[in-house]
Amino acid sequence: MKKAELKDSRIVRQYSESFKLKVLEELSQGKSTKNELVKKYGISFGSLYFWIRKHRRDDLFNPRIIVEMPKERDKKKALEQENRQLKEALIQLQLKHLKSEADLACALEELGFSSKVDFEKKLNANRSKKQ
Repeated sequence: MKKAELKDSRIVRQYSESFKLKVLEELSQGKSTKNELVKKYGISFGSLYFWIRKHRRDDLFNPRIIVEMPKERDKKKALEQENRQLKEALIQLQLKHLKSEADLACALEELGFSSKVDFEKKLNANRSKKQ
């Protein structure tokens, strides 16, 4: 295909950073609403929302209100509680494992082994002799 065939009648607009910041400033000062700015400057809602995200101006997004049924809220709370319990159980298991590893290291040291690897080598050597 030729490049000329790829073109269409749309106009591509590019806005300067200072223009984008000016629009966001108008919005944040409450001088204009999003609808008014879109009409006033001929920009799309998509562009406006993109600029808000790009410049991390989350304060300019509409507030989000979550509406849920009591069952959904109760289920969410139950899942959050279960999640907390599972995290606590995981922490306890990790602590128990660390304690076991430390106890094993102390026992091996008392038996004269410098490491767990040395103990396993001697154990495997003894097993080989018995077979």
